[in-house]
Amino acid sequence: MAIEFVAGPNVEGLAISEAVRADGFVFLSGLAGFGPDGEIISGGVVAETDRIMLDLKDILARAGLRLSDVVRVSVHLRSATDLDAFNDAYAKYFPKSKPARIATVAGLLHGGLLELEVIAHGPKPAQQEEK
Repeated sequence: MAIEFVAGPNVEGLAISEAVRADGFVFLSGLAGFGPDGEIISGGVVAETDRIMLDLKDILARAGLRLSDVVRVSVHLRSATDLDAFNDAYAKYFPKSKPARIATVAGLLHGGLLELEVIAHGPKPAQQEEK
């Protein structure tokens, strides 16, 4: 099984890859609502969700995938009281087929209100195939 590491401009020197492709699956590192300045954006859980989904779409595109290729999402919320607002914001990105999902309440290290872990699945695009 070949393993491919996907890295982009958002890794900020951390000891992680934004995503790792292995055997048709793409495993994304935790996504938080960081803005271009490296700080968590303001506006609450809805704004953070929208920012995360923007970054998610970008990372998936670099791996040749789309939101419709997402098969599992783990949601980590700082507070259970944000679940309804998160669900409303999240639902607009998955209007039809919805990935399997779990939500937990957790202490988050980066100061945001939520963090997502994502697994997607799909073939590697032909132009990215190794020779």
